[in-house]
Amino acid sequence: GHKREVISELDRLGIRSAWEFVDMVGDSEKWEYYCSSDLLVHPSVSENFGITIAEGLAAGLPVICTKGAPWQILEERHCGWWIDIGVDALASALREATALDGRSLREMGARGRGLVEEKYTWNAAACALVEGYLSICQGG
Repeated sequence: GHKREVISELDRLGIRSAWEFVDMVGDSEKWEYYCSSDLLVHPSVSENFGITIAEGLAAGLPVICTKGAPWQILEERHCGWWIDIGVDALASALREATALDGRSLREMGARGRGLVEEKYTWNAAACALVEGYLSICQGG
């Protein structure tokens, strides 16, 4: 029922036409949405990782994510916002993000894509696994 509440508020504010709500989509359509977007917003109270965040970064999107997900690295790498949970923090981040020009958003997105390539690909995972095994072997 939350979607109905959100739509009602958008109608009240007179901005409903600026929003699109998308239900479940297939993988290729999902990537089309990522690639046609300027920003990924992921407000969550609790996530153990948040794969959509990694996918958005891989698609070159800056990300706004709440501290309910373990993505502090967004701020460290300047590829997004890691914000407190709540309306005020989300509204502030949205104002800041939408005030940026396209070039700044693309630069943030490129840093995010680089972060994914460095830390979250199969190759990066394999390298980390090998390094872990080597550290154990060398320590024992």
